[in-house]
Order: sequence, then structure tokens, then C-alpha cells
Amino acid sequence: MVKQIALATLLFGVMGSPPAPSFAQGRAQLLPAPCLHGSSEQANQRMRREQALKMAQQINRAELDGPAVLPSQRRAYRPLAQLPTVPPVPAGFRLQFYTDGATYTFSLKDTRDRCEFAIFSDQDQGIYQATPRTGVQIVPAEIP
Repeated sequence: MVKQIALATLLFGVMGSPPAPSFAQGRAQLLPAPCLHGSSEQANQRMRREQALKMAQQINRAELDGPAVLPSQRRAYRPLAQLPTVPPVPAGFRLQFYTDGATYTFSLKDTRDRCEFAIFSDQDQGIYQATPRTGVQIVPAEIP
């Protein structure tokens, strides 16, 4: 009788416990998540990236449309709070903006992307996209 109770307890213990992960399941959990932007970019991620690119365009345009200056004067760039036509930061992106009046620079970093995708620009008006973990290949942004 004691053997039957012990056997029943053992069987219920094994059957009631969750299955052990297989080698394939354990390996899948170790693989890193893919980058959000790149050759396998999903439509929703592409839309977020394009919104960030449009925001970058708007920041540059707003700075360029600032107060007129004479040829002998230097342009004075304004803080972000004084730029009237800039849309809100797209979901999941973090904006960092800096100006000293004579220059400005900004970056939009995707906080959801493990590859740390970023868009950046400055007073020269070029807009760039990059991911630092891929050897930092910087290319001009293609704006749709």
C-alpha cells in the first residue's frame, strides 16, 4: 500500500509540474530580438520611423524659417519650445535638442529598438539615420 501511495504521489507530481523546456525553446529564448528598422521592418515600425523623419524635417524647416537675417548677420537658432510647427515626438522615440543660438543639433532615438536606431541633424539641414551596433554606417535619410 505504501508503494502504491508513493507511486501515485510521484506520478501526480510529474504530471502536475510544467513541462521542462526543450533545447529548441531554450535556444529561442537566448536569441536577441531583431532590429525594428532595416530590411525586415514591419509596417507599424516603418510608420513610426517615417513620423520621426517628418519631425526632423519640420525642426529643420522651422529653424530655417526663423527671423530673417541680413547677409552680414549670423542666423540665430531658436530653442525647441519656440518652434511653432514641430509635431509631437512619435511614440517610442526620445528627442534630444540643443542650441546655443549660433548652431543647433538634435537626435531622435528609438527607445523600443534594441539596435538603438537614431535620426539626427543640425543647422546644416542634412538628416541622417544610423544604428551604432552595426558598425555605424551613416547614410543620408530617404524621406518618403
